[in-house]
Amino acid sequence: MEPDSTEPNDKFSLVQQLAKDLSGGDLELSSFPDIALRIRKALNDDMCTTEQIVQILGAEPVLAAKILSISNSAALRPSTDPITDLPMAVNRIGRNMVRNTAMSFAMVQTEKGYSLKEAKARLDELWDECAHVAALCYVLTKKYTPLNPDEALLVGLMHGVGKLYILGRAEEHPTLFNDEEELVSIMNDWHTGIGSAIIEKWGFADYVASAVANYKDLDRDNGDSAADYTDILTIACILSEFVRSESDMEVQLDNIPASKHLRLTSADIMPTLQASDQQIRSLRHALGK
Repeated sequence: MEPDSTEPNDKFSLVQQLAKDLSGGDLELSSFPDIALRIRKALNDDMCTTEQIVQILGAEPVLAAKILSISNSAALRPSTDPITDLPMAVNRIGRNMVRNTAMSFAMVQTEKGYSLKEAKARLDELWDECAHVAALCYVLTKKYTPLNPDEALLVGLMHGVGKLYILGRAEEHPTLFNDEEELVSIMNDWHTGIGSAIIEKWGFADYVASAVANYKDLDRDNGDSAADYTDILTIACILSEFVRSESDMEVQLDNIPASKHLRLTSADIMPTLQASDQQIRSLRHALGK
């Protein structure tokens, strides 16, 4: 598929469709594996046992293998003894990380429902970004806040779900893939609203949807001296962009409320990234394909 140019109505048609989907609440990721939402539902039930969780995981061997992989990652395994037993792995990493791993698995598997090679290439880029941002959220939360790093990891993973949805819709307008600037513009304009709506529909905590909706607002101030999950996601996305593109971020970090809430300055960035490099690499590998 290599048309000569973007059809003039493709952008309008896609934007019109996104607006209709968002206003009508019709936001379904058709190829999103059901097991991820089954796991989330089970984990929200206080009466659900580890044995029941393991039974659900056993229905998807690839996901079970990922649970074992992340339980043995350097970032989460305090000892050198490998974990080979799934119940032990679930107990070791905890329910939040089981949920996070299930969601990361589902996001990767969603690519199988896309048909265009151009969309698949962009999904690869998107997943790499989400995994990196999630790892940074985890590290920043542990180092600079009293918040739950597992929850921050989920926020990082979910921040790209709106882009995932838009790429699926864009397959209906294939000439858009010939105009990177146009497609990126649409994703940047729409992904936070769509992503937060999907997250709300899936029943995640309000702060997850709020972080996805608001993280791009660099002037946002939560009115508190302490950092929240939106602040963490904001900084993680800035750092991820810096690492991936080596862009100039000093002015942004030193002047936005999010960095002040984390008590983080530009001078802290490189030491933080260097000290956390192994942990970030380990998490990205465990979350990745």
